[in-house]
Amino acid sequence: MIIVLIILLLASATIFYSAVVEPQWIQLSRYAIAIPNLPQSFEGFTILHLSDFHGRVGAFAFLRKNKISADVVAVTGDLFAWKTLPRRRMARELDSLYAPDGVYYVSGNHDYNHGELDLRPWNVGPRLLDNKVVPVVRGGDKIWLAGIPDLIQGKASLGSVAAEIPQKEVAILLSHRPDAILLPQSSRFNLVLSGHTHGGQVTAWGRWAPVRHTKVGHRYVAGKWTGDHGTILVTSRGLGESELPIRFGSRPEVIHISLYRA
Repeated sequence: MIIVLIILLLASATIFYSAVVEPQWIQLSRYAIAIPNLPQSFEGFTILHLSDFHGRVGAFAFLRKNKISADVVAVTGDLFAWKTLPRRRMARELDSLYAPDGVYYVSGNHDYNHGELDLRPWNVGPRLLDNKVVPVVRGGDKIWLAGIPDLIQGKASLGSVAAEIPQKEVAILLSHRPDAILLPQSSRFNLVLSGHTHGGQVTAWGRWAPVRHTKVGHRYVAGKWTGDHGTILVTSRGLGESELPIRFGSRPEVIHISLYRA
């Protein structure tokens, strides 16, 4: 009887932790990324990477409380979910994001409704970077930000996006799915920022994830990874959940990236 009671208590504690504690326990992860050809004027350039909100508006309070800011904000898809009641609150919070060099968004699979991008009531406007390229200028120097829509639900055109970027200049790609790094055109980019995987969402204490949602190798589900051609991939564990409203061994994540010259 005592053993059964202990098992029930452990099971209840695990369920409570997975459903209530960990989904709200946001982690701030910092990465320093070396880029050999980074212009001197961009030394220390910062990016705030947010992904996979799935309606979790509490992330914005975390950003404000910790006074987290960056030169650019990159949002890599999956904004809404059934938890967002109403969606207007998420739209207001998204509009509150600010960065001196811009806030940019690329679409995720959950942002589509019957094959069409549906962000209502958020007016994304010029922040939408699906199949687009924008320069960030400092003095006489530039780096390039590019984006593609979700590789499955959207109509990604990475080849045409890469072709718009001048040769030998630094380029950063926003893609909801990390599998963009498996495409040959990704070699044009120094850095790829992605989400989608939720870090596995439910893992064996962060070491093994039964569901990865990516074909990137070596059991990769999140974090920093370098491809064969030198492109660096950073995948966020995201801020919300899909399918099941739980997390275990994969805390929600805000990523802050600093660039420096190698």
